[in-house]
Amino acid sequence: MHWPSSVTMTRTFHAGARERATLAQLARSALGLARTHAEQVARGRDDQPLTAREELLYRGAQRRTLRVATRIAGITALGLGAVNGLGMAVQFPERRAAVFAFSAIQATIAVSAIVFTRRHSRLPPLTIAIALALSAVVTVLSMLVFVPESRVMSLMLVAMFPPTMALLFPWSVRIQALWLLAFAFALLAFSTTARGAAIPAAEWIGVWGIFVISGVISLVGCTGASSLWRRAFALQMQARRAHVQAVTREAELKRLNGELAAATHTDALTGLGNRLRLEAEISAAAAHSARYDKDSTIAMFDLDCFKDYNDALGHVAGDAALRSVAATMATNVRVVDIVCRFGGEEFVVLMPEQSLEGGARVAERIRGAIEALQLQYPTPGGPQVLTISAGIALLGRGAAHDEDEILRTVDAALYRAKRAGRNRLEGMPLSTDGTVTGEQLEAVL
Repeated sequence: MHWPSSVTMTRTFHAGARERATLAQLARSALGLARTHAEQVARGRDDQPLTAREELLYRGAQRRTLRVATRIAGITALGLGAVNGLGMAVQFPERRAAVFAFSAIQATIAVSAIVFTRRHSRLPPLTIAIALALSAVVTVLSMLVFVPESRVMSLMLVAMFPPTMALLFPWSVRIQALWLLAFAFALLAFSTTARGAAIPAAEWIGVWGIFVISGVISLVGCTGASSLWRRAFALQMQARRAHVQAVTREAELKRLNGELAAATHTDALTGLGNRLRLEAEISAAAAHSARYDKDSTIAMFDLDCFKDYNDALGHVAGDAALRSVAATMATNVRVVDIVCRFGGEEFVVLMPEQSLEGGARVAERIRGAIEALQLQYPTPGGPQVLTISAGIALLGRGAAHDEDEILRTVDAALYRAKRAGRNRLEGMPLSTDGTVTGEQLEAVL
């Protein structure tokens, strides 16, 4: 067993410290994100008003609701107009022509409102609703003029019809107040006409009393309904925002957890797997080999005289050399092979379902590729090229599946390569078949 130098131990310590700092930062980010999300969910985020986009959605929902309400009001007005027209035609046969005429006009307006409140109609639903309400009121007032015999019923309708029509539509408080105020002026103007003046004052007092009471009740109901409707819409938007934020934060938390999991199994300097990942992969490969009776090969590499390279060129150049070696190793293996930095200048390649002969070819290809990098450094005896030694072992049938024994065996093979002159490959499969000698490996290669 060869022991790492003090420089290698120092570099390994600093690399481990950087990796631990990265892990701690990722863990703090994940915990902070989870804590922030929990606090926002606990508060319910009730303090957020509607955004500009949500205000547009609110106005659009109001228009759609008004469109539906206008259609329902049109159907209601059509039915009531028909019933009222037939009743008055029976009660006042001498006024049948006038009653049918007003009923026809009202029916035409109601049907038009129903037709024009189609989903794709470009007419503003507020305009259709006001036109429908005005037509109903004008019809009632006209009955006072042309059917004076129905004065009592008409006055009751005049007093109660405008507030009732206002309740049929989900108008805003401002529009409903303007509607009631406009009708009050119209009623006042009618009372000054000859027909209005012919109505006794007692009846007018009753009409105005009923109108004021109905109007106040209608206005209060509209105020409460509008406030509740907006509050319900705001809560709906807050729920939607909370859902979107929860999904976003959950995805962010998953990403951070993934980065945290990847960082715990990744070497900070080279980007390869670290020793923790190597141990997990060896255990998985051993279990796979035992279950499916498939051979696997493990190879351990160690840069030759890396301390001299560091002493001659410095640690920055040493780190760059380690990254170059790691990239070269990663490009000379299969996709399924796992390349890990074991520590310092040592690397391990685990080749699942790979025979010893195939693993030897891969290890020799890696050795030649690293030598071809021509990473030179000065020595007292002249410039030298950074090389690498390797040892391989078999992981499979008849081989021990204990992780420590596997690593000890492949490390022993690597030590034999060092003693044999470096920049070479030695094999020692973990089995009872004996040791693969250098000559046998040369025969394979």
